[in-house]
Formats: sequence, structure tokens, C-alpha cells
Amino acid sequence: MKTLLRLAVLGTVLALAASPAFAQRQLGKKKGPTSKLYLAETVGEGRITTEGKSYDAKQATAFDAPGTVIETKADSHQAFVYSNGTGMFVDANTRVEVDRFVQEPFRPDRNSMEVEPSISQSDVFVARGSVGICTDQLVSGSSMNYSTPHAGVNIRGGKLSISTSDDETVVYLLEGDATVKGGGRDLGGTLLRAGEQATIRPGRPGMPPTVTVGPIDRKVVASLDDKVSVACNAKKTVTFETIERVSERGLDAPPGTIDDDTGAGEEEIVVRPTTPSAPPPVITVSPDRITPGQ
Repeated sequence: MKTLLRLAVLGTVLALAASPAFAQRQLGKKKGPTSKLYLAETVGEGRITTEGKSYDAKQATAFDAPGTVIETKADSHQAFVYSNGTGMFVDANTRVEVDRFVQEPFRPDRNSMEVEPSISQSDVFVARGSVGICTDQLVSGSSMNYSTPHAGVNIRGGKLSISTSDDETVVYLLEGDATVKGGGRDLGGTLLRAGEQATIRPGRPGMPPTVTVGPIDRKVVASLDDKVSVACNAKKTVTFETIERVSERGLDAPPGTIDDDTGAGEEEIVVRPTTPSAPPPVITVSPDRITPGQ
């Protein structure tokens, strides 16, 4: 009898624990906001696929980040800002897939725009081409992983570029801290220091990829600086804030909880451009239109 009673109690506890709505109402825990991507700069032709729809790249637009695919064509590039403050330059003939990007609610005590607003986890796949990355200071608990067909890169902050083709992947670390892994068997990875590059090439059949580390080639330093600078400058064009959704049925949801039907209590990220997408028109006033004494 006691055993049956314990099983019944355990089943009830598990059922309650498995219900997100119950846990959120009991603990008053808010759901993290849907992360965003902001297109700060676009030159040439490109396509963005998000939520099952494909669009021409248009400057000064924002969209949900998870599942987004970015593609650029020849003689084109784009610059994006993630809602955790990370800038990303996407070079010509590049395909980037944002497999995962989630954020916790923004910290209310945030006092620096140079620090990530909340814990985040991101997994981004660079299928081909080249990207430049410029991060804010990541908060404890965050993770940022970029991968290519040959390698994985764990970024802990800084400035770097990743370039991948059919034959190899090259990771250039200009500033900061990153670890490169050559395939799933490379459990420990290779630590990169600022000023170093890692070249990852596929191994022979049945063999893991090879990882070679050395100083960044001086011939490409200027080009890398240009790409990463675009990513860093893009960060200055926008800020991200959160607002709390209000129930359509009124303010009947307890503070800090989620209304299952309307999403009341959830945080929503809003984009605040800091520079106009187009300069204001210049208005010239003829001298004969000016009244003396004014």
C-alpha cells in the first residue's frame, strides 16, 4: 500500500514538474524573449529566409533569429547585429544558418552597452564563404559556437573571422579567446591566441581532420581587419530593449507570470536604431525668404 501511495505521489510531482505553465505560475519565472537579428548594412544582392519565407535583403530590418538562413551573392556583403550585441559581417558568396540562438530575460541591472544583456546560447553553421565576428563581453554561462563542414569554433569573446571552402576552413583570431575543434573526435580542441590562425583540412579516408596553427598571414591582415571592423561598426547602429507583453484580456495575469492564451508576462525584444537608415533631406532657404530681424 505504501509503495502504491509513493508511486501515486511521485506521478503527481512529475506531472506538475513537466508542465511549464505550472512551473512558471508557481515560480513567477519569465520565458526568455525570442532572439532577433538586425540587418545593419547590405551591399549588392542577398536573400534572407526566416519562418519559412524568403526575402530580398533590406537594410534596417529586424527578424527572429532562430532558424534564419542568410545568403549573399557575388560582389555583395551584409552586416548583422544579434540581440545579444554581437556583430557579424557576411562576405560575398556566403551561406550562414542560425541553427540556434536563445536568450534569457535581459538583466534589469545592466549598466554597460559593452556587456551582453543576458545569458545566451548560439549555434551557427557557416556552410560556405566567410564571416567576421565582433562580440560584446559575454556574460558567465553564455556559449557561442560556430561550425563549418570541417570544424567547430567555440568563441568566448573577441574579434575573429571564419572562412570555409570545399578544401579547408581557416579561423583567424584577431583578439579574444577561442577554441577550434577538427571534427567530433577532437574532444579537447586547440586553443587559439590573438594573432593566430588555425587551418583545418579533411583527413584521409577514415582519419580525422588535421588542424594546423600558426601566425596570421600578413597578406590577409588588412582584409580581415576590414571585415571585422564592419561587424564592430554595425553594433553601433542599434540597441535592443525588452518590453513586457500585456494580456489582451486585460491586466488579469499575476505579475511575472505568463498568460498561456496571450503570452502576457513574456518579454519581447524591440529594436532601437541609433542612426537613421537614410540621411535627412537638406533644406535650403533662399535669402529673400528670410524676414529681417529674425
